[in-house]
Amino acid sequence: MLIYILSRGPKLYSTSRIYKVAVAKGHTVRVLDHMECDLLIEKGEFKVVYNDEILQKPDFLIPRIGSSVTFYGSTVVRHFEQMGVPTLNNAISILNSRDKFRSLQFLAANGIQIPTTYFSNDLFYAKKIVQNKLGYPFIIKVLEGTQGLGVYLVKDEANATEILSHFIEKKTKIILQKYIEEFSGKDLRVFVVGNKIVASMMRIAAGDDFRSNLHRGGRGEKVELSNEEQEMAIDSCKALNLQIGGVDILRGKKGPMVIEVNSSPGLEGIERVSEVQIAEEIIDLVERMSNHDN
Repeated sequence: MLIYILSRGPKLYSTSRIYKVAVAKGHTVRVLDHMECDLLIEKGEFKVVYNDEILQKPDFLIPRIGSSVTFYGSTVVRHFEQMGVPTLNNAISILNSRDKFRSLQFLAANGIQIPTTYFSNDLFYAKKIVQNKLGYPFIIKVLEGTQGLGVYLVKDEANATEILSHFIEKKTKIILQKYIEEFSGKDLRVFVVGNKIVASMMRIAAGDDFRSNLHRGGRGEKVELSNEEQEMAIDSCKALNLQIGGVDILRGKKGPMVIEVNSSPGLEGIERVSEVQIAEEIIDLVERMSNHDN
């Protein structure tokens, strides 16, 4: 099987692991930088040009699209889809999961518990919403941030005035979210592959940081998930139509709730902590999906 992996770099841990496992299983694999893929439509045919080469149609596509290049990356994925190429996560599911508020809309519509969340085009009534619905402190998240970037804990009204003014001036789209104090600095990362949980860990923030991301110096520990948390993780990926996803869950006083679903979750930290070979699970799923399509 000819597999293309869309990734900004073949040496990235997750890309390298998936590549090596696929090659070991006898597949032909190419890593393509999606930002270097030029898209051509000619006489109703969809073609991808890469370094002046018109690419052969692959048997399967594995997208690893980073948040900073979501728009173009998902457009490349859609182009391959129009060529009839099966893809691990499709363009629409990538877009829906990457937009933080849109993903929460899908989750809530499917009965999945999320923190109280507010989104506004102009933030005119934001302070009133904070007073009446969120309280202090509360969380601000940039709409398409990842790895803990663009996430802020707003402690009081003066702090809110300063931060909100900054985002209004920059015209940056943000969401406001209730702060779950009892689980601050911790969350659960659940890795779902093909509607099955393959690995999980608890992420714990470094020092007094309220963000638990390993990229920000946090650490991971093995964790036992409740039945409710397991169902919540699987249902979250189903709601967003993701074949693989990293589901982030908080344990609140009123039960678990999902705060985010990542369509290109990293493998390095969770493979190390859980001691699960997630890359093998991913290629196994690719093989099953390919056989099903055939």
